[in-house]
Amino acid sequence: MNDRDRPRRDGRGERDTRDQRDSRGQGGPRGRRRGGQGDRQGGGSRGRRPDRPGRERADRGSRQPGPPIPDEISASDLDPEVRRDLLTLDKANAEIVARHLVMVSQVLLDDPALALEHARAARARASRVGVVRETAGIAAYNAGEWQEAATELRAARRITGNPSLLPLIADCERGLGRPERAVEIARGDEGRALKGEDATEMRIVEAGARIDLGEPEKAIVTLQMENLKPGQVGTGPARLFYAYASALQAAGRREDAITWYMNAAAADVDDVTDAEFRLTELAHDDEQSEEESSADSVRGGVDEAAATGIPAPEDPATTTSPRAESETVPVQSKTSDVPAPAPVVPDAGAPEPNAPEPRVPESSAPETKAADAGAADTPETRSVAPEQDDERSQASDPEPAEPEAAEPEAADESIAPLEGTADLSATSSYVEQDATDLIESADDLVAPPADAEPEKSATVPAAPARRNTFADRYDALLLDLDGTVFAGHQAIPNAKETLEGLDTARFFVTNNASRRPSEVAAHLRDLGFEASAEMVVTSAQTGARLLAEHLPAGSRALVVGTDGLAQEVREAGIAVTRSADDGPAAVIQGHSPDTGWAQLSEAALAIRAGALWVATNVDATLPSERGLLVGNGSMVAALRNATGKEPLVAGKPAAPLMADAIARAGGSAPLVVGDRLDTDIEGGHSVGIESVLVLTGVSTVTDLLAAPPEQRPTYVVDDLAGLFEDVDAVRVAPQPGWSVTVDGSTVTVAGDGDEIGLVPALASATWKAIDNGTADPEELRIRAEGEARAKLASLGVAVVD
Repeated sequence: MNDRDRPRRDGRGERDTRDQRDSRGQGGPRGRRRGGQGDRQGGGSRGRRPDRPGRERADRGSRQPGPPIPDEISASDLDPEVRRDLLTLDKANAEIVARHLVMVSQVLLDDPALALEHARAARARASRVGVVRETAGIAAYNAGEWQEAATELRAARRITGNPSLLPLIADCERGLGRPERAVEIARGDEGRALKGEDATEMRIVEAGARIDLGEPEKAIVTLQMENLKPGQVGTGPARLFYAYASALQAAGRREDAITWYMNAAAADVDDVTDAEFRLTELAHDDEQSEEESSADSVRGGVDEAAATGIPAPEDPATTTSPRAESETVPVQSKTSDVPAPAPVVPDAGAPEPNAPEPRVPESSAPETKAADAGAADTPETRSVAPEQDDERSQASDPEPAEPEAAEPEAADESIAPLEGTADLSATSSYVEQDATDLIESADDLVAPPADAEPEKSATVPAAPARRNTFADRYDALLLDLDGTVFAGHQAIPNAKETLEGLDTARFFVTNNASRRPSEVAAHLRDLGFEASAEMVVTSAQTGARLLAEHLPAGSRALVVGTDGLAQEVREAGIAVTRSADDGPAAVIQGHSPDTGWAQLSEAALAIRAGALWVATNVDATLPSERGLLVGNGSMVAALRNATGKEPLVAGKPAAPLMADAIARAGGSAPLVVGDRLDTDIEGGHSVGIESVLVLTGVSTVTDLLAAPPEQRPTYVVDDLAGLFEDVDAVRVAPQPGWSVTVDGSTVTVAGDGDEIGLVPALASATWKAIDNGTADPEELRIRAEGEARAKLASLGVAVVD
């Protein structure tokens, strides 16, 4: 079926007869404006070879300027969660990229070509960031640049592991005139594994591809696996009904098609399809058929259609696609609220009701325009409907329909099965809540006298006591392992009991790249903790993801580390070697007790030859039950000294691992819990979330008092049992019952307050003096008497007289 013969109709029924050779995807680009201008604009860039991921070097100035950005556009307009994805960039570059992303979301509907220019500019500066590549893919999709869209979406999926991009990728194959590839993707293992709204989107795409292939009956069967119960309303049902009607029309079942176009029109309360227009068109065809029939009758001719009163079915090539504008909330859309679809960027418009916080790319995936519901001819009708993605994201993962057994499974060879990590799409920045917000009025704190009689005239009943625990304030704990949960082969005191008693979701985030998640989980279970591989996030996983972002699939990396690290690299689509003679494109270095001179020398040779260097972590030491052992950071230091190069760091305190952990947690208020100021706590700062220092591992109270701002925790507790305390009692702030004075570099603490508040109060006063320039962190001396002295001594603090 030739697309150039297929007229296009937009979501409101206006026909666009422009050549569709370059916009094969039925349903139109995601988020495309209904006026049908997407194909005309942006055409000048067709055929341009997209930038190869991983080739650019950080731009720190005016290079790659891209289209001008209005002065009023600010990086702060981008959703904080999307901005968090840009933390791997330097500050100046991240600012420019963020402003380009804001522009994409603001002009995506009205000027797809300009949106694509901004997306390309962002990609040129940050091609290793998943949300940027997804944005570029969505923008290209909206502009009808199918090849570029497919390339960018595949790159985004490789980086983020976001499965909901598959329907969009398949739809791009339709746009490129390869419907058979779209079917292969839909019927492959990954396509069949999709659930909920993503599965529906893929079936709509598959149905459109079936129609393209001249198999409308298969398109009908494909869509019959979905919920086709009439009477539903909303974007999702409207697009599904429209797709089904298009398949019926393509199969020549005209009367059934009319019924389902009517169902689609009734469900389409947001006007995302052109169902009403299609009904009008079919009615007009009836009138024409009647006129032709009369003419034949007058001429005495015999027309079978006229005689039966049923006109011949329309050419399926002229049917429109049901895909209607699917909403695209940016990445789950973390961006600012993009109007309708901007899957990635800052939203210019308000998110749909019930829509999850926009994050950019996630929503983008399902809005496949090319695939729209089997609609053969209407690229625009498939444009993305914002409500749709929101509904998709909000869906509580409905049970997927049973896959069609009749169709052979075809693996999607074009898409590397990568285990992704971070789309930060599901997280939102934590906004600190003032403690006073927990009390509606001072009366809430006043208890009536014991002998007081209840007032019959009851004014305002006493409010129940308000809780302020960690479980009330945070919905996910990102726990370090060594020194926080266990030390070598021994659990930290109170760790098991605490985690057993908390209902808060927990994830174990470790810089140790020597073991795979399943091995870490098994070790935790051996120590008595409840743990699964899904609860473990390692720097090895993040390091492998960074390699996949920087290197083309199939590249080779030299691995300095354990076989577990090597396997993570292989699963990211990168080949593994242990020798510099194989010409590796990168070196990835993680902890292994077997690393020695020979392994470091191979890495040095490769790095000097130009290989990208990724370090899973830079912890100088590794806690154990015997004490502090040599950590990966010490080995990294040896290579740094030998090569004069700096590695790209995956683990804490760098942002990548923390970003992956936040994405895995999927909560809106995560909390970092760790024992090291320079990794765990600084890692929390790197992604803008609060943290708890436990005094069971590497960092001591003395280290805490001298900590620079980027290593200062929000709370301090002796061990994990402190997570049962009131958050304000362990917050670094002045605490009741404790008096702390600072004279020069001498800090004196006195009082008889609660023990748990002593160190937080001491740190608060000391930091204030250091920041004011009245105390030298290198010369601090602590004085204390009584309970304070005993408590500090128990924590290893040297108290002077």
